[in-house]
Amino acid sequence: MAMLRSASCPPAARWPSGTCRPCAFGLGCRCGARRASCRLCRTSTSRSFPATQATTNMSWLDLDRRKAGLVAARDLRDAVSELRLILAMVGLTIAIPVASAIGVRGLALYGGGTAVVNRLSVVGAFFVVFIPASFSLVLALESFVGERERTTLEVLISTPLKEAEIYAGKVAAVLAISLALCYGGLAVYCLAVFPGLGYFPLDVLIALGLSTICQVAAMVAGAVIISLNARTMRAANVMASFIILPMSVALQVEAALILLGRTEFLWGFAGLMTVLAAILLRMGLKGFSREALLARDAGLRRPMQRAANALRASFQRRPGILRLLWWRRTALLVAAFGLPAGAVAGYVAGITGAIRAPVVKPALSALIAAAGDGTQLDQALSIVSHNLLAILLVAPLALITAGLSGFLLTFLPGFLLGFAASQSSWSIALTGIIPNGLVEIPVAIIAGGLAIHIGAAVIHMEASGGWTARVLAAGADYVRALRWLVPGLIVAAVLEVRFG
Repeated sequence: MAMLRSASCPPAARWPSGTCRPCAFGLGCRCGARRASCRLCRTSTSRSFPATQATTNMSWLDLDRRKAGLVAARDLRDAVSELRLILAMVGLTIAIPVASAIGVRGLALYGGGTAVVNRLSVVGAFFVVFIPASFSLVLALESFVGERERTTLEVLISTPLKEAEIYAGKVAAVLAISLALCYGGLAVYCLAVFPGLGYFPLDVLIALGLSTICQVAAMVAGAVIISLNARTMRAANVMASFIILPMSVALQVEAALILLGRTEFLWGFAGLMTVLAAILLRMGLKGFSREALLARDAGLRRPMQRAANALRASFQRRPGILRLLWWRRTALLVAAFGLPAGAVAGYVAGITGAIRAPVVKPALSALIAAAGDGTQLDQALSIVSHNLLAILLVAPLALITAGLSGFLLTFLPGFLLGFAASQSSWSIALTGIIPNGLVEIPVAIIAGGLAIHIGAAVIHMEASGGWTARVLAAGADYVRALRWLVPGLIVAAVLEVRFG
């Protein structure tokens, strides 16, 4: 009997089921006629199991929304079936807005001042939206690793659903619950505070509501990625700190923007959260694999030895500097573009007055003072230490900024150069970076390009795995390139002290 396969699978991609040991050679096994799977598209077919193609390259628009809705409905039923959980979520959604409203009303009643009350009412709206959003972390962490510990995930994985449909259904269920709690709390707060107050910041509340969607989506997407890759629920809870800490900083920034009362900044913040949510959702979709999810073992032994072996392997068989630069030419072009882009932006900001000179001049003065006083050796050492610190910080920052720090490594000096040209002339501004800039600029472009590649490796996930190896290899390339970058910084410092 001919082996069954999906119409999208090439013949060479077929491989027998791993449940039968003789199938390892693909010959002389009768189970191959009953079951086969495709290594390229992870298609599993059998007489009783319909041919299902679960491609990782499928976009959100290609998935069956009805099937994803079935997964979401299943998770929603599980979430609302626990009475104590419902009482806790609904109780906090009502109690926190009411308590905040009592505080704002009390301040208004006892003469807190109109401006203070208005500002406090907006900050209270932000507070009551954030607290219910924290439920999204718990629910998202439970989505995969929690089900696997309860041994209910195998039932879902065995269904003829595509990976994207399972992932989208899980994310949609958590988003629905979290957003319902957030907007429910915001509605209760608005009904309890603003009637009779004589103040209703509609523009701020709309921006806050939209940014809440983006924040919750980013938190959910990040937590689902952790749930996919964690081996136990305890490990998932520990790794959740990598979401809580960055989001706490983002929330403090949002609170400061609310206090400033600048709605346009809130819209910009919402845009950044949208980009972050889209990146995290794409990472989760591309990295989701039911085979890897089921095959992940708990409590693997000797984790420190495995980590050391992975770190050692990342430095092996790496390319030389010239081949490395050719391989990373796209990232290097992006980093090189940052310098003229920053120069144009700084020049336009200077001549239009969008950024006033007293704001930028302290940065220029700090760069000039970085050389310090004393002998030429002292000045050279000061310049090298300043530039080396920037080169060393850009790589770890690329891990958490998705490579943005690499672009800023060339964009910010270009911005300062363009701003200085707007205050004087291009000839005077360019004189300040010659001849040391002939060496510093290529060094910054190389370091920025390699940092951009680190960020690209961080946000790139594949269903076949290998994320850690790719990130470690990108970091190893950066560390090995320091053998050439540090001497370049020394040469640039000598040129600046000698001829600058």
